[in-house]
Amino acid sequence: MKTFFPLILLFFLSCNNKQKQLEEALLKKEGQVELDYFHLLDQSSDKSYGFTESNPIKVGGRSESMGPKNERRFLSALKGPNGETVRFYREGSCCLFETPNVEKGMKGSLDTYKVYWEDMTDDTLRIYINMYDKDSLMIPVGLTSKN
Repeated sequence: MKTFFPLILLFFLSCNNKQKQLEEALLKKEGQVELDYFHLLDQSSDKSYGFTESNPIKVGGRSESMGPKNERRFLSALKGPNGETVRFYREGSCCLFETPNVEKGMKGSLDTYKVYWEDMTDDTLRIYINMYDKDSLMIPVGLTSKN
């Protein structure tokens, strides 16, 4: 039995390490799951809200170093059209624009996120988010919220 204990311990540690590697890979791909999220109550009737660079979701927070967290808090509040759990990942940045909420001589940029859920029939959705400016937050057309 003593000879098997080191083998069992080695097997356990190996499995545990693989699980940790898998979780880290998913975290890089999917983004951290936020337990903290915005409570969205109002549904937008504007089909362009959040889906076009000219009408991004304005979560604010950049000046308080909360911009990226506010983006995740907004996205974590969303559900699919039938209450499905939404997953998202940051696609990148785009679309430079003028805003008074950046350092003088600089411009703001929008962050784009891909949003999807299980059994989604279409491709992923692209959502545009502005972390420099703040406005009332609403649920984009075609989505629901955790509230």
